[in-house]
Amino acid sequence: MMQPRVRKLLAGGFPLAAALLLCGVGQAEEKVWDFTPQASVSQTYSDNITLAPRGEEEHEYISQLNAGFTLLREGAMARARLGYNLQGLGYWRDSDRNDVLHRFTGDGRLTLLPERFFIDASATYNQRLLSRDGVVGDNLTVGADRSDVLTMRLSPVFIQRLDDIAVAQLGYTYDRVDYQASRASQNDSESNRVFARLDSGPMFSQLGWGLSFERSETDFDDGSSVTFQVAEALGRWPVTDRVSVFGAVGDERNDFEQDPSRARPDDTFWRVGATFDGGARTFAEAFFGERFFGRTYGGSLRHRLRTAQLSASYTEALTTVNDFELIRVVLPVFDQTTGSPVLVDGEPIFVEIELPDLQTGVYLSKRFSAGISGALAKTDWSLRAFDERREFEISDRRERVQGVAGTVSWRMLPRTRLFGTLSFEEQSFSDDSDRDDTLLTSRVGVSRDLGRNMTASVEYLYRERNSDVERRDHRENRVTATLRKAF
Repeated sequence: MMQPRVRKLLAGGFPLAAALLLCGVGQAEEKVWDFTPQASVSQTYSDNITLAPRGEEEHEYISQLNAGFTLLREGAMARARLGYNLQGLGYWRDSDRNDVLHRFTGDGRLTLLPERFFIDASATYNQRLLSRDGVVGDNLTVGADRSDVLTMRLSPVFIQRLDDIAVAQLGYTYDRVDYQASRASQNDSESNRVFARLDSGPMFSQLGWGLSFERSETDFDDGSSVTFQVAEALGRWPVTDRVSVFGAVGDERNDFEQDPSRARPDDTFWRVGATFDGGARTFAEAFFGERFFGRTYGGSLRHRLRTAQLSASYTEALTTVNDFELIRVVLPVFDQTTGSPVLVDGEPIFVEIELPDLQTGVYLSKRFSAGISGALAKTDWSLRAFDERREFEISDRRERVQGVAGTVSWRMLPRTRLFGTLSFEEQSFSDDSDRDDTLLTSRVGVSRDLGRNMTASVEYLYRERNSDVERRDHRENRVTATLRKAF
């Protein structure tokens, strides 16, 4: 049964955001909504549906029905992208496991004053793993510690151009994260953030500058709170048409619960770096500096090849699990051609980032990620790697998550495609449990276009976890046949 808090959010938040977007669309030029219903039926066999240790496996047959839609609207003053899916699961050997799950993802922008004042809104409803201490699986897995999670964001932004002198920006963001599981309700949070920027205009061609201020306050339902506040001044000097160097100084005033032995999170900071801007083809930036926790580094790279795109980044930042939820995980991948939310058997494909366990408190994230993707005449492919270290401020808990994942899709015939994915992840935990886990997941399959927006596919999945903690090892073989239809 839905919690009262979630009912309140659904009753109050979604209609507000929907009315905002729909009213804006109605005022824009005459354009129609692009509405695409879709459905799929699947039959799955698993030889270890509970991901139990060897010798305790339990096989199961699962029937699955997915029914959903995508809804798109693009106008001069407003746009909206929505995707919804209902997932019904029927377990043949134990009907008590039957379940119905809902997923939703959407975002939109309403422009009230062109190039000056707009309002962004987004919301998601999805499932996520709460803890990696037990069974780590997907929505079909029985016994995984998972929960529905609702996220909402509303952000008005005002921009004022001061001739060619400067550009001012002022904004506010409201965020809400709400977990359906009662055991996770203490992690529900509400955030308010204000930010202001003043950046130099074309008049300052030989010396660019910027001033910024940002303050965010997050209140958790367990009574704890987190405050981040940063003020910064930045100067940039062009060395050539493409290369520039920059320096920044600032002050941060943070407030959160932490171990008394750690450095206080209130201090001045600085950083210096360089930027290479090669236009649409290449962009690179790197810097180093000093913050209250010591020397800090950062950087990013984007490069477009003839048939591929390469990107890489390294960041060091204070964050919370709920910030991670909002900024990194709830952002679905939208198709670059159609702009619609990408759905595979009804499930949005989210950015593949290993989630931290659900808990309150601040942690320092040091994350490197790199990826490359490309397309040939008959083949699409991608490869991604990441390495993240998390240092929790309230305890001695340390985590390190690293992995590599690749995908490939090959059109072997005009209407037949082979596809495969392979990922390997390693997790290290330094706390009371002190354990290391490795996870291997592979998937191969074939899909066939049957015409009239209908496809059929068969795929095989293998997953394996090895741990140095007793009874955490498991293996699973899974075969799924699916028939999909878009209307």
